[in-house]
Amino acid sequence: MKKFILLLFLLIPFLGKSQDIEQFLLSGTEDASKLTENYVNPVAKGFMYGLNNGWYTTARTHKKFGFDITLVANLAQVPGKDEIFNFVASDYKNLSLQSGPSKIQTLFGGENTTVLQAKIETDGGSFDLANFNMPDGIGDDLPIKAVPSATLQVGIGIPVIDADLKIRYLPKLGTSDLETGMFGIGIQKSFSKLLKIDKTPFDVSALLAFTNLNAEYDIQGDSEFNGSGQKLEFSTNAYTIQAIASVNLKLIEFYGALGYNTAKMDVNIKGTYELEYTEVNSGLTVVSETLIDPVSVEFDASGVRATVGTRLNLGFFKIFADYTMQEYNTITGGIAFSFR
Repeated sequence: MKKFILLLFLLIPFLGKSQDIEQFLLSGTEDASKLTENYVNPVAKGFMYGLNNGWYTTARTHKKFGFDITLVANLAQVPGKDEIFNFVASDYKNLSLQSGPSKIQTLFGGENTTVLQAKIETDGGSFDLANFNMPDGIGDDLPIKAVPSATLQVGIGIPVIDADLKIRYLPKLGTSDLETGMFGIGIQKSFSKLLKIDKTPFDVSALLAFTNLNAEYDIQGDSEFNGSGQKLEFSTNAYTIQAIASVNLKLIEFYGALGYNTAKMDVNIKGTYELEYTEVNSGLTVVSETLIDPVSVEFDASGVRATVGTRLNLGFFKIFADYTMQEYNTITGGIAFSFR
């Protein structure tokens, strides 16, 4: 079950790198938050764009008692410009470039050779030094540089208003070190009758949808720092509004949409962390510091979107695929069991 949850919600890039990201704490809370933001930005944005996909495979809505069960998979393509970020020392309080290039690979980039130096000023006016290597990205290990995500949803027809109610839900499930849960709701309203095209192969509708995902990962057992209550927390809210049109040719169906996305993700490192700084020349530990809830980062993704797609209708069994043009262009595909 744990592996299924991890794959379903794309926490693997975050969780697999949690120990590497934890070393950013050596630079202090402010710099650690900024460095974390720059490093994980493409994965966060790709995940948010993926959450807003897959709500529909046609502009048609269900008749009375109609419903569908749909499994959706997304691949949000990371633009080349987001595979790296430029380290600017003036943006940080305690960090400087020790060696290697200033253009650093993000979590979705490739191998890093950059070493950063954290200088922490003590009460005595001296500096305590800590050097760390920037962790490699995972992009070179993937067949396509795209952020995957997946959802399972149910759609139910509401005949009085010619609309479908769509629900995405996963109860809060947990293991010894991971808890995650998801809820999404959407309304797809048909305008085919109003436009007097309901007796034709053409359909027009509009969608308004929201998805929330929360996850908590216990990193205490793998942490390099002493402390308590150490964990990673994720909270994501994604919204989308779209106008949809489709044409039904019986065996095959084509659909398209125009709309707008907005989403926000909060990533927090919680707990207490006991840090020790070692002076480079002497090798002695000269200062210790305890950080509490040291990192809080907010990611945003928003913009217009346009989707084109097709669906193969094999009775109640459907196979679909579409492509969404947006900041992170997204490929979506899946299967559905639909009973009209």
